[in-house]
Amino acid sequence: MKKPDKRKLKKKAWALLSKVKRYVDCIEADGYVTCYTCGCRKLPEEMQLGHLLDGRSNSILFEEEGLRIQCPGCNIWKSGNKEVFIPKFIDEQGREKYDELCRQKRQTRTISVAEYETLIASYKWRLDNA
Repeated sequence: MKKPDKRKLKKKAWALLSKVKRYVDCIEADGYVTCYTCGCRKLPEEMQLGHLLDGRSNSILFEEEGLRIQCPGCNIWKSGNKEVFIPKFIDEQGREKYDELCRQKRQTRTISVAEYETLIASYKWRLDNA
């Protein structure tokens, strides 16, 4: 039996988490979602899931507390629009939570195949039971 490819599992887990956040956790009654940093409203498929902290390290990649819905303009072209994202996050969650995520980002973490499979199953369940 072929060993699962961690890169593919990571990509699948991220795609599912993004879908959960856009279609379940952040969707509004009218079917739209709002960009955390600029406030524009679009359909979920037109939005992305942005990180409070740059980088896609395993230590924070799936840390939902540091993830917010963003439009492509803010997430890609403005590199996360951090001048809005960070102060807004600190106002909402507090400086301690921000500092905690910054410390966590500097840690090294390996995610096992089993952990990816658990994440994938959890995200699928959230989508199916929304």
